[in-house]
Amino acid sequence: MNTIMKSLAVAATFTLAGCGVSTQADVDKASQNRAADVAKARENAQPNVDAANRELAKTQEQADAKMADAHADASREINKATVQQTKQQAKADYDISMAQAEGNLSVALEKCKMMTGDAATSCTQTAQSVHDQAVEAIKAKLTVAYQ
Repeated sequence: MNTIMKSLAVAATFTLAGCGVSTQADVDKASQNRAADVAKARENAQPNVDAANRELAKTQEQADAKMADAHADASREINKATVQQTKQQAKADYDISMAQAEGNLSVALEKCKMMTGDAATSCTQTAQSVHDQAVEAIKAKLTVAYQ
């Protein structure tokens, strides 16, 4: 029985081996078919690749334009804020300078009150003149800052 089984196994092996016999010509034909299939797939895919490349370039150009616009907008906002800050600083400097000028005038007038006669009058006029000049200079400085 063992011998019969071995004989059947050998016969089946030869039968199956004969069914799958390939030649070099079969291998060459399969290789050519594969190469043709790959070339055709590349050819069919190329329009899609080209379209994707064009879309990518278009998207990059749009993104660059949006970034340039955003940069310009940001620069305008920064410039506007800088101008506003400069004006606020000028107004603060104006207020401080005016307070100093008024304080200087008050001190000068108090000193003038210690004098008598023409000296007091002259002192008061000089103090008022110095104050007026200081106020004009302070106002001019503010005007320049607001231009």
